[in-house]
Amino acid sequence: MTRVGANGGACGFDAIIEVVRIDRDTVRVTIDSECEQITAMNPDLTILNWRRGVFCRMCESRVYQSASHHINHTACPIPAAILKAIEVEVGIALPEDVSISFQT
Repeated sequence: MTRVGANGGACGFDAIIEVVRIDRDTVRVTIDSECEQITAMNPDLTILNWRRGVFCRMCESRVYQSASHHINHTACPIPAAILKAIEVEVGIALPEDVSISFQT
């Protein structure tokens, strides 16, 4: 299991994302958050074939399709965090933190 904490930013909503590899091609994603828009994605991400429909063009990704259906804020960083967690769970990326910093 891979567990990721993600900060939503100015909205103040954080998310805990858990990804479990079910078999060679399939993962289960669960998101816990006080943001109803984020948790509305859960039914769409219960069972995902990560080889098809996840790592493809953004407009074809099931994660981003779900986000576009449920999340009203296009700059929400949570969908990217979901994809990062999937990458780590299936062994195609290292568990490295990512961030966005404003340079003033």
